[in-house]
Amino acid sequence: MNYNRTSISIFEEFFATSYKDDVFKILEQYPDERSLVVDYLALEMFDPDLADLLIDKPEEVIEAAQIAIKNIDPLVKDADINIRFKNLTNIIPLQNLHSKYVGSFVSFEGIIEDVNEPSARLKTAVFECRGCMRLHEIEQDERAEITEPTLCGECGGRSFRLFKETCTYVNNQRLIAGNHNTSRKIEVILEDDLTSWDDYNIGQFIRFTGTLKTYYRKKGKFNFYVYCNHVERLNEEEYIDDVEEITKEYGDRDSPEYNAWRSEVIHRDKVCQCCGSEKHAVAHHIFGYEYYPKYRVDPNNGIRLCKWCHGKYHSHYGQHATPKTLIKFIKRFGVK
Repeated sequence: MNYNRTSISIFEEFFATSYKDDVFKILEQYPDERSLVVDYLALEMFDPDLADLLIDKPEEVIEAAQIAIKNIDPLVKDADINIRFKNLTNIIPLQNLHSKYVGSFVSFEGIIEDVNEPSARLKTAVFECRGCMRLHEIEQDERAEITEPTLCGECGGRSFRLFKETCTYVNNQRLIAGNHNTSRKIEVILEDDLTSWDDYNIGQFIRFTGTLKTYYRKKGKFNFYVYCNHVERLNEEEYIDDVEEITKEYGDRDSPEYNAWRSEVIHRDKVCQCCGSEKHAVAHHIFGYEYYPKYRVDPNNGIRLCKWCHGKYHSHYGQHATPKTLIKFIKRFGVK
């Protein structure tokens, strides 16, 4: 069976019956608007087999959905619409995202621990053969280094020059997500209209949906990352409520365990680790108190600051403490 052809036909019917107005509205506003958000539960009710196939072969199925949009476009814009899925039922805890799920469409909930500004990524690279001047277009991976042609089909040459001006680019952004239930972190790649200079901040609690992938690290080892399809910002107040439930197990600021932690950190470090002061000592959490309750009384998660440096740190970085922000702070304000 030609799954791609069958998937395209099903999506054409699905969009025509369930998302017709949304599709036409986006097509009219394209390219300013270029993403259609689809409820996975609606797709599952329409065609359970196609919904299952999306979990197993997300890239193939999403491509079929994009082709279906082009096929039903009355304006014939040949628009490249992003198909983004919300309410995915394949929710996997961050700590369980391992090799079993590579290539699968998954959702997980995480806290942003690091975020880079968007940058341009090569989407389609154009190379010129130095021997015969023939142009070669090579689609590029979102995480890999630039991929060049291996051989010119015209002259057999192996030397190429990149035509930067004629390549196509897409916005690309990298996040690091963690979770209060695990010490594990995972890289999340966002592209196109998911990227933002302002919308992502350290400490935000988000449900990410995307494809679990790997990239080569070294010596036969591979790292995991998620190529993101959809982002849903979760209610932070609900998350804080969950954290407060965990507090009962891991101690609050008035508990004996917490007081022992504070005393150990202050006596171990001797002086403020930023300015060197011996006065007005404060024990600061390297991973923030609110979002990492399991590390609240771990001596390795503490560093001594004076009350002035401590106040200055939180005025710059808020309550979402991470090792990276602490390093930035000490590099900027610490005694050289």
